[in-house]
Amino acid sequence: MRVGIDVGGTTVKIGFVDDYKIIYRLVVETKKDTLFDDVFKAVKCFIEEKNIKISEIGFGLPGHVSGTYIDKLPNIGIYDLDIKPIANKYFPNINIYTTNDANAAALGELLNDKDNVKSAYMITLGTGVGGGLVIDSKVVNGYHSNCGEIGHIYIDFNHNYQCTCGLKGCLETVASATGIVRLANDYYDQFKTSIDRNNMSAKTILDAAKKNDELGLFILNYVSESLGRAIATIELSVDVERIYIGGGVSDAGDILINKIKEYYKNYSHYAIKDLEITKAKLGNDAGMLGAAYLY
Repeated sequence: MRVGIDVGGTTVKIGFVDDYKIIYRLVVETKKDTLFDDVFKAVKCFIEEKNIKISEIGFGLPGHVSGTYIDKLPNIGIYDLDIKPIANKYFPNINIYTTNDANAAALGELLNDKDNVKSAYMITLGTGVGGGLVIDSKVVNGYHSNCGEIGHIYIDFNHNYQCTCGLKGCLETVASATGIVRLANDYYDQFKTSIDRNNMSAKTILDAAKKNDELGLFILNYVSESLGRAIATIELSVDVERIYIGGGVSDAGDILINKIKEYYKNYSHYAIKDLEITKAKLGNDAGMLGAAYLY
């Protein structure tokens, strides 16, 4: 049995996986100072209680990681930490693997895909915009362990919004949940709308688009065009079989996915126009499943 661990800002989700299925689940509260000790203790106690054996432990982590070394997990406040010595206290003979959480989710979605897909790209639309690349059923981390970070493609020439990464004009500044609200605030007075300016969220804005609200439709188009152009650029570089769109913003459903497809076809090279773009299906399970099959 393998263990896949998805580390989030408030909780850590632990999946015990066999034959590409999550058999058992645990949830551990995220605590900066003791996070990895708490996780390894929980895993050790669980497998002893259930009398099961595990072959490896994989982590999907929200930040920049390389091997077992964590450079930055900014949303948790963990920096410059090698988790290998911590793991060795509890599991001295088990392989420990790590990757970015979007990479883990990408692998999880691919492994769950019934079409025997071997190469795919995952885009997560949440507070930020993340991405992960899988080729031949293996996560591609890249030389700098930064492969797949689509959120920081320079895509928005109109506003040049400041991104949290330090750059300007990143895809994340207009296609994330926070970016969508920012756009709606900036254009609020230019369109007839029923959206409550004091209670806006990505969900309320995209829900309004479904009702043909003028502002909602404008934001939907702006976000979808930005994503369509970004995907067209990426696909020329990696030429994968499938793009998965996940994260909370993707819950808008077909109205968003179909509009992204429309703009993708406008911007894509003729040889790659048949790329399939689909909503991710696994939700919170994707990161655990993918993390369990890192190597």
